[in-house]
Amino acid sequence: MRRTAIECLRRGALSTRANFGLVFLALLQNLLFLALIVASFVPFVIVLGGLAALRGDVQDPRALEGWLENLWTIAAQRLPALGLGLLASLVIGLAAVALWGWFQGGIMGTLVAAERQAHPQAQNRPAAAGWFKTLTGRDFAGWGGRYMWRYFWFFHLYVTSALVIILLALVLALGIGFGYQSWGAGAAFGIGCGGALPFFFLLLVFALWYLAALPAVAVADGRVVGGASLGLHVVGRRLGASLLLFLVLLIVSLVVALGAMVVQGTVNLLLRQRFVIWVALYGAVALLQWLASSLINVFGMASFTSLVVSEDQEARG
Repeated sequence: MRRTAIECLRRGALSTRANFGLVFLALLQNLLFLALIVASFVPFVIVLGGLAALRGDVQDPRALEGWLENLWTIAAQRLPALGLGLLASLVIGLAAVALWGWFQGGIMGTLVAAERQAHPQAQNRPAAAGWFKTLTGRDFAGWGGRYMWRYFWFFHLYVTSALVIILLALVLALGIGFGYQSWGAGAAFGIGCGGALPFFFLLLVFALWYLAALPAVAVADGRVVGGASLGLHVVGRRLGASLLLFLVLLIVSLVVALGAMVVQGTVNLLLRQRFVIWVALYGAVALLQWLASSLINVFGMASFTSLVVSEDQEARG
């Protein structure tokens, strides 16, 4: 029988609970990826003399402003070194994506294995979480090594697709501007309304496709292209279920973000004069927010894994 969205959410919650270590691994994945992405800009800053400008900014606030104004001139004078900086940045950036792919492969491999090993009605049985427990360090590393390059290339597919959507948004904006210049405000309003609805629907499908494609890349035999196609196929067949899963994740994320903003605002209001306590509490709230975001991400991936695996099994008969 076709698995409902509620069943997918229940199984996703059970899988997350049984493999809770994935939450900390997902948090580590994001922190390391962010650190490497930031590090990928360092060669450019060094080659272009940005470190000296930043050091001078402490004593002379105009140092950084002057550096930014003369950036193109400095770049033209240091083209060979800039080429080496570009190469170093590219290597660090690719290493960041490969690291993300290794962690993502481990996370998705674990969640897919947990979903496949669990009883089809595990969510309705006693000790339900035990059916999903599969996380071990050795298995995580194995899944990461097996799927790393799939997710490496999926990352680039996702970024390329996002750039295409941004390009479409620019085309729509240019069309609105052209309509306003040529035919007036009424035409611009018509072009905007006529283009906005399909564009926002495209954004929604893109978001659903990304969430469904994450487990589909590990499930599909056709690797990245097959996983992307399977994810889109699942969204097409189960648009209502996919949308419900997405809305639940979105609402929970907004609640967590709002709660963090309220707590951080309270800390700022009451403890700003006590710097050490303020920094400690602010850092603790930020860490808890990151941890909660990782928990929501793993729960979302586990829920969509349940949906994708069930659809794949139904299609295979």
